[in-house]
Amino acid sequence: ASLDATTEGLQKSLVLAVAACMAITIVAMKSIRYGVVTIIPIVLVVIWLYAFMYLFNFGLNFVTATIGAVSLGVGIDFAIHMTQRYREELSKSSASLDALTRAARGTGVALLASAASSIVGFGIMAFAPMPMFSSYGILTAAMIFMAAVASLLVLPSLLIMVTPRQKTREGIAVKPSESPKHYSE
Repeated sequence: ASLDATTEGLQKSLVLAVAACMAITIVAMKSIRYGVVTIIPIVLVVIWLYAFMYLFNFGLNFVTATIGAVSLGVGIDFAIHMTQRYREELSKSSASLDALTRAARGTGVALLASAASSIVGFGIMAFAPMPMFSSYGILTAAMIFMAAVASLLVLPSLLIMVTPRQKTREGIAVKPSESPKHYSE
């Protein structure tokens, strides 16, 4: 009964945490579209993680029940770094794909290295003698991997999709930063 009450409370608080993260991200980024797009991969990570737990028969206990909240915290960090770097590069770039490439080469590589070291660290917990801690290590390592995948593969596609387009004199829709010189002449 105690585990059920805890699980129910965590599910309710997870929804509130996602909503709060979205509101804070929208305000901090001063953009509804970038704020919402930054949250989408994190919601996917939570879904993927619980699917992983189900598929591999991880029991729900007091330690594993908190993994959804932890995935939100880790995932939002990765996603915000990637979104902000993309927006910085977009302000300097002549093309959104170039901005995305530079963001991936800079922040993306750093996120990948950070994720790899964390995965190894939590992966070591898989060898803990207590099954509860072993499960937590495995799930946390899997969650960090999923958060990195979502931030480095899913999020960039979403960022490209929501980057505003602008009409040129010739009527061709291009992203504002992609206007070739011959369009503006």
